[in-house]
Amino acid sequence: MIDSRILGKRLKQVRLCLGITQKELAASTKLTQPAMSRLENGEEVYASVLLAVLYFYHGKICLDNLFSNEFSAEKEHILYSRGEDRRQSILRQLEIITDIVKESNETCLSQLEMMKNTI
Repeated sequence: MIDSRILGKRLKQVRLCLGITQKELAASTKLTQPAMSRLENGEEVYASVLLAVLYFYHGKICLDNLFSNEFSAEKEHILYSRGEDRRQSILRQLEIITDIVKESNETCLSQLEMMKNTI
C-alpha cells in the first residue's frame, strides 16, 4: 500500500502535469479546495475524496503509474499512450482502487469497534 504523503505528492504532480489548479479540480469533483490541499499534502485521505479525484482522472491519466513503485512524473508516463488498451488498464486500476477502499473501510470499522469497546 502506498503512503498517503507519497500518494498526495504524486496526485499534485499529475494535476500540475495536466495544467489544472486545485480550485479547478475541486470544482470538477464537487469538492472543496481545502480538501484538495489536504489530499495533496497527505494530511488526510478520505476514500470519498480520493475516489472523486481518481474518477475525474480516469481516462485522462495512467493510474497504473500513479500507484507503481516506479512512479514517474514525466508527462509521457502520466498520460495515456495512444496504443495502450485503456479498458484493460482501467480495469487494473479499479482493482487497485477497490483494495484501497477496502483497507480504508477496514480501518474505519476497526476504529469504531475500539470506540465501542471503550464505552
